[in-house]
Amino acid sequence: MTPGGTVEKETPAPRRGRKPAPAPPEIKALTIPNRRESSLAVHAYLRDLILGGALRPGVVLAQSSLAEALGVSRTPVREAMRMLMEEGLLEGQVNHQARVSGFDATDLDSLFANRIMIETLAIRVTARVLGPEDADAMDKALVRMAEAPDRPAWHTAHRALHDQAVRAAAPHLRESLRSLGDRCEQYIELLRSSIDREQLDNARYREHQALVDTVRAGRFGDLEIETARHRARTATMLLAEIAPEFDPVSIRAALAVVMGRSGPAEGGSFTL
Repeated sequence: MTPGGTVEKETPAPRRGRKPAPAPPEIKALTIPNRRESSLAVHAYLRDLILGGALRPGVVLAQSSLAEALGVSRTPVREAMRMLMEEGLLEGQVNHQARVSGFDATDLDSLFANRIMIETLAIRVTARVLGPEDADAMDKALVRMAEAPDRPAWHTAHRALHDQAVRAAAPHLRESLRSLGDRCEQYIELLRSSIDREQLDNARYREHQALVDTVRAGRFGDLEIETARHRARTATMLLAEIAPEFDPVSIRAALAVVMGRSGPAEGGSFTL
Protein backbone atom coordinates (compact mmCIF):
# COMPACT_ATOMS: atom_id res chain seq x y z
CA MET A 1 0.00 0.00 0.00
CA THR A 2 1.34 3.43 -0.88
CA PRO A 3 1.46 6.36 1.61
CA GLY A 4 -1.43 7.99 -0.23
CA GLY A 5 -3.73 5.07 0.48
CA THR A 6 -3.59 3.32 -2.89
CA VAL A 7 -3.54 -0.46 -2.79
CA GLU A 8 -0.55 -1.59 -4.78
CA LYS A 9 -1.22 -3.78 -7.80
CA GLU A 10 0.11 -7.33 -7.51
CA THR A 11 0.04 -8.07 -11.23
CA PRO A 12 2.84 -6.47 -13.27
CA ALA A 13 1.83 -4.18 -16.11
CA PRO A 14 1.60 -5.94 -19.49
CA ARG A 15 4.44 -5.05 -21.84
CA ARG A 16 4.51 -4.77 -25.59
CA GLY A 17 5.59 -7.95 -27.33
CA ARG A 18 4.49 -10.23 -24.54
CA LYS A 19 2.13 -13.11 -25.12
CA PRO A 20 -1.45 -12.08 -24.24
CA ALA A 21 -2.47 -12.87 -20.69
CA PRO A 22 -4.54 -16.06 -20.48
CA ALA A 23 -8.21 -15.72 -19.62
CA PRO A 24 -8.85 -16.07 -15.87
CA PRO A 25 -10.38 -19.45 -14.92
CA GLU A 26 -13.55 -17.63 -13.81
CA ILE A 27 -14.32 -16.77 -17.45
CA LYS A 28 -16.75 -19.26 -19.00
CA ALA A 29 -18.22 -19.53 -22.49
CA LEU A 30 -21.31 -17.38 -23.04
CA THR A 31 -24.49 -18.38 -24.81
CA ILE A 32 -25.77 -15.28 -26.61
CA PRO A 33 -29.03 -15.86 -28.52
CA ASN A 34 -28.89 -12.54 -30.34
CA ARG A 35 -25.40 -11.89 -31.70
CA ARG A 36 -26.31 -8.24 -32.25
CA GLU A 37 -26.25 -7.89 -28.47
CA SER A 38 -22.87 -9.57 -28.01
CA SER A 39 -21.12 -6.42 -26.77
CA LEU A 40 -23.80 -5.75 -24.17
CA ALA A 41 -23.82 -9.40 -23.06
CA VAL A 42 -20.03 -9.52 -22.68
CA HIS A 43 -20.04 -6.16 -20.87
CA ALA A 44 -22.73 -7.30 -18.42
CA TYR A 45 -20.97 -10.61 -17.80
CA LEU A 46 -17.54 -9.11 -17.11
CA ARG A 47 -19.06 -6.30 -15.07
CA ASP A 48 -20.86 -8.76 -12.80
CA LEU A 49 -17.64 -10.74 -12.28
CA ILE A 50 -15.75 -7.57 -11.34
CA LEU A 51 -18.41 -6.12 -9.06
CA GLY A 52 -19.00 -9.51 -7.47
CA GLY A 53 -15.32 -9.90 -6.63
CA ALA A 54 -14.65 -12.92 -8.87
CA LEU A 55 -12.19 -10.83 -10.92
CA ARG A 56 -9.96 -9.20 -8.33
CA PRO A 57 -8.06 -5.90 -8.64
CA GLY A 58 -4.93 -6.25 -10.75
CA VAL A 59 -6.16 -9.18 -12.84
CA VAL A 60 -5.10 -8.63 -16.47
CA LEU A 61 -7.67 -9.20 -19.23
CA ALA A 62 -6.56 -9.65 -22.84
CA GLN A 63 -9.00 -9.19 -25.70
CA SER A 64 -7.86 -12.24 -27.65
CA SER A 65 -7.84 -14.60 -24.65
CA LEU A 66 -11.22 -13.36 -23.45
CA ALA A 67 -12.77 -13.73 -26.89
CA GLU A 68 -11.58 -17.33 -27.13
CA ALA A 69 -12.78 -18.23 -23.63
CA LEU A 70 -16.17 -16.53 -24.11
CA GLY A 71 -16.70 -18.00 -27.57
CA VAL A 72 -17.16 -14.64 -29.30
CA SER A 73 -15.17 -12.49 -31.71
CA ARG A 74 -12.78 -9.82 -30.48
CA THR A 75 -15.04 -6.97 -31.59
CA PRO A 76 -17.67 -7.32 -28.79
CA VAL A 77 -14.89 -7.95 -26.27
CA ARG A 78 -13.09 -4.77 -27.35
CA GLU A 79 -16.31 -2.74 -27.05
CA ALA A 80 -17.17 -4.28 -23.67
CA MET A 81 -13.72 -3.48 -22.32
CA ARG A 82 -14.02 0.08 -23.59
CA MET A 83 -17.29 0.50 -21.68
CA LEU A 84 -15.75 -0.98 -18.53
CA MET A 85 -12.86 1.46 -18.77
CA GLU A 86 -15.30 4.36 -19.06
CA GLU A 87 -16.98 3.11 -15.88
CA GLY A 88 -13.66 2.98 -14.07
CA LEU A 89 -13.69 -0.80 -13.65
CA LEU A 90 -10.76 -1.41 -16.01
CA GLU A 91 -7.62 0.65 -16.47
CA GLY A 92 -4.23 0.82 -18.18
CA GLN A 93 -4.98 -0.63 -21.61
CA VAL A 94 -1.75 -1.72 -23.37
CA ASN A 95 -1.49 -4.04 -26.38
CA HIS A 96 -5.22 -4.84 -26.23
CA GLN A 97 -4.96 -5.70 -22.54
CA ALA A 98 -6.28 -3.99 -19.42
CA ARG A 99 -6.36 -4.75 -15.72
CA VAL A 100 -9.17 -4.70 -13.21
CA SER A 101 -8.98 -1.38 -11.38
CA GLY A 102 -7.42 -1.30 -7.96
CA PHE A 103 -8.75 0.26 -4.78
CA ASP A 104 -7.71 3.82 -4.12
CA ALA A 105 -8.61 5.76 -0.98
CA THR A 106 -8.90 9.08 -2.82
CA ASP A 107 -11.20 7.49 -5.38
CA LEU A 108 -13.34 5.97 -2.64
CA ASP A 109 -13.55 9.32 -0.82
CA SER A 110 -14.71 11.05 -4.00
CA LEU A 111 -17.18 8.32 -4.95
CA PHE A 112 -18.96 8.22 -1.62
CA ALA A 113 -18.97 12.00 -1.23
CA ASN A 114 -20.59 12.37 -4.65
CA ARG A 115 -23.06 9.65 -3.82
CA ILE A 116 -24.05 11.32 -0.56
CA MET A 117 -24.65 14.70 -2.21
CA ILE A 118 -26.57 13.41 -5.23
CA GLU A 119 -28.64 10.98 -3.18
CA THR A 120 -29.57 13.70 -0.70
CA LEU A 121 -30.82 15.86 -3.56
CA ALA A 122 -32.75 12.95 -5.07
CA ILE A 123 -34.38 12.14 -1.71
CA ARG A 124 -35.39 15.75 -1.16
CA VAL A 125 -37.01 15.89 -4.60
CA THR A 126 -38.84 12.62 -3.96
CA ALA A 127 -39.95 13.35 -0.39
CA ARG A 128 -43.01 15.33 -1.56
CA VAL A 129 -44.53 12.17 -3.07
CA LEU A 130 -43.38 9.51 -0.59
CA GLY A 131 -46.00 7.74 1.46
CA PRO A 132 -46.85 4.54 3.37
CA GLU A 133 -46.87 2.48 0.17
CA ASP A 134 -43.22 3.41 -0.38
CA ALA A 135 -42.35 2.21 3.12
CA ASP A 136 -44.15 -1.06 2.31
CA ALA A 137 -42.15 -1.47 -0.90
CA MET A 138 -38.89 -0.78 0.93
CA ASP A 139 -39.85 -3.23 3.66
CA LYS A 140 -40.47 -5.96 1.07
CA ALA A 141 -37.10 -5.22 -0.50
CA LEU A 142 -35.49 -5.55 2.92
CA VAL A 143 -37.09 -8.97 3.35
CA ARG A 144 -35.76 -10.02 -0.07
CA MET A 145 -32.30 -8.86 0.98
CA ALA A 146 -32.46 -11.00 4.13
CA GLU A 147 -33.66 -14.04 2.16
CA ALA A 148 -31.46 -13.57 -0.92
CA PRO A 149 -29.89 -16.87 -2.02
CA ASP A 150 -26.83 -15.17 -3.52
CA ARG A 151 -25.09 -11.82 -3.89
CA PRO A 152 -26.71 -10.84 -7.22
CA ALA A 153 -30.16 -11.32 -5.67
CA TRP A 154 -29.09 -9.31 -2.63
CA HIS A 155 -27.82 -6.46 -4.81
CA THR A 156 -31.05 -6.40 -6.82
CA ALA A 157 -33.15 -6.10 -3.65
CA HIS A 158 -30.75 -3.58 -2.14
CA ARG A 159 -30.97 -1.38 -5.21
CA ALA A 160 -34.77 -1.60 -5.13
CA LEU A 161 -34.86 -0.40 -1.51
CA HIS A 162 -32.74 2.67 -2.16
CA ASP A 163 -34.33 3.37 -5.55
CA GLN A 164 -37.74 3.67 -3.89
CA ALA A 165 -36.55 6.65 -1.85
CA VAL A 166 -35.39 8.52 -4.96
CA ARG A 167 -38.05 7.37 -7.43
CA ALA A 168 -39.26 10.89 -8.32
CA ALA A 169 -35.81 12.30 -9.08
CA ALA A 170 -34.89 13.18 -12.65
CA PRO A 171 -33.68 10.23 -14.77
CA HIS A 172 -30.15 11.61 -15.12
CA LEU A 173 -29.87 11.91 -11.33
CA ARG A 174 -30.98 8.31 -10.86
CA GLU A 175 -28.55 7.17 -13.56
CA SER A 176 -25.71 9.01 -11.83
CA LEU A 177 -26.61 7.30 -8.57
CA ARG A 178 -26.70 3.91 -10.28
CA SER A 179 -23.24 4.44 -11.77
CA LEU A 180 -21.77 5.63 -8.47
CA GLY A 181 -23.45 2.78 -6.62
CA ASP A 182 -22.00 0.15 -8.93
CA ARG A 183 -18.47 1.41 -8.40
CA CYS A 184 -19.01 1.62 -4.64
CA GLU A 185 -20.20 -2.00 -4.61
CA GLN A 186 -16.81 -3.08 -5.91
CA TYR A 187 -15.28 -1.64 -2.75
CA ILE A 188 -18.00 -3.16 -0.57
CA GLU A 189 -17.37 -6.65 -1.94
CA LEU A 190 -13.70 -6.18 -1.02
CA LEU A 191 -14.80 -5.33 2.51
CA ARG A 192 -16.98 -8.43 2.72
CA SER A 193 -14.00 -10.60 1.83
CA SER A 194 -11.86 -9.00 4.56
CA ILE A 195 -14.04 -8.98 7.69
CA ASP A 196 -16.80 -10.92 9.41
CA ARG A 197 -19.50 -11.00 6.75
CA GLU A 198 -22.30 -11.80 9.19
CA GLN A 199 -21.33 -8.84 11.37
CA LEU A 200 -21.26 -6.51 8.35
CA ASP A 201 -24.56 -7.75 6.93
CA ASN A 202 -26.30 -7.50 10.32
CA ALA A 203 -25.10 -3.91 10.74
CA ARG A 204 -26.28 -2.96 7.27
CA TYR A 205 -29.65 -4.65 7.90
CA ARG A 206 -30.23 -2.50 10.99
CA GLU A 207 -29.33 0.65 9.05
CA HIS A 208 -31.66 -0.24 6.19
CA GLN A 209 -34.47 -0.96 8.64
CA ALA A 210 -33.94 2.52 10.11
CA LEU A 211 -34.37 4.01 6.63
CA VAL A 212 -37.67 2.17 6.17
CA ASP A 213 -38.86 3.40 9.57
CA THR A 214 -38.13 7.05 8.71
CA VAL A 215 -40.18 6.80 5.51
CA ARG A 216 -43.06 5.13 7.33
CA ALA A 217 -43.02 7.90 9.94
CA GLY A 218 -42.81 10.63 7.30
CA ARG A 219 -39.53 11.95 8.73
CA PHE A 220 -37.97 12.79 5.39
CA GLY A 221 -35.36 15.17 6.80
CA ASP A 222 -34.14 12.28 8.92
CA LEU A 223 -34.21 10.07 5.83
CA GLU A 224 -31.65 12.37 4.17
CA ILE A 225 -29.41 12.37 7.24
CA GLU A 226 -29.69 8.65 7.97
CA THR A 227 -28.98 7.74 4.35
CA ALA A 228 -25.91 9.99 4.34
CA ARG A 229 -24.73 8.46 7.62
CA HIS A 230 -25.35 4.99 6.21
CA ARG A 231 -23.10 5.74 3.22
CA ALA A 232 -20.45 7.38 5.43
CA ARG A 233 -20.35 4.42 7.82
CA THR A 234 -19.84 2.03 4.94
CA ALA A 235 -17.03 4.20 3.58
CA THR A 236 -15.42 4.36 7.05
CA MET A 237 -15.39 0.56 7.32
CA LEU A 238 -13.90 0.28 3.84
CA LEU A 239 -11.15 2.78 4.60
CA ALA A 240 -10.34 0.98 7.83
CA GLU A 241 -9.48 -2.04 5.68
CA ILE A 242 -7.64 -0.47 2.74
CA ALA A 243 -6.17 2.79 4.10
CA PRO A 244 -6.75 3.30 7.85
CA GLU A 245 -4.51 6.39 7.92
CA PHE A 246 -6.38 8.20 5.13
CA ASP A 247 -8.47 11.28 5.99
CA PRO A 248 -11.71 11.18 3.91
CA VAL A 249 -12.08 14.95 3.73
CA SER A 250 -14.63 14.88 0.89
CA ILE A 251 -16.95 12.48 2.71
CA ARG A 252 -16.71 14.54 5.89
CA ALA A 253 -17.55 17.69 3.96
CA ALA A 254 -20.52 16.07 2.24
CA LEU A 255 -21.83 14.74 5.53
CA ALA A 256 -21.44 18.18 7.09
CA VAL A 257 -23.53 19.75 4.31
CA VAL A 258 -26.32 17.21 4.76
CA MET A 259 -26.31 17.56 8.54
CA GLY A 260 -26.04 21.35 8.46
CA ARG A 261 -29.38 21.85 10.18
CA SER A 262 -28.26 19.92 13.26
CA GLY A 263 -24.60 20.99 13.22
CA PRO A 264 -21.78 20.15 10.80
CA ALA A 265 -19.37 17.29 11.16
CA GLU A 266 -16.21 19.19 12.14
CA GLY A 267 -12.65 18.20 12.77
CA GLY A 268 -11.07 14.92 11.80
CA SER A 269 -13.86 12.48 12.56
CA PHE A 270 -17.33 11.66 11.38
CA THR A 271 -20.44 12.63 13.31
CA LEU A 272 -22.38 9.39 12.97
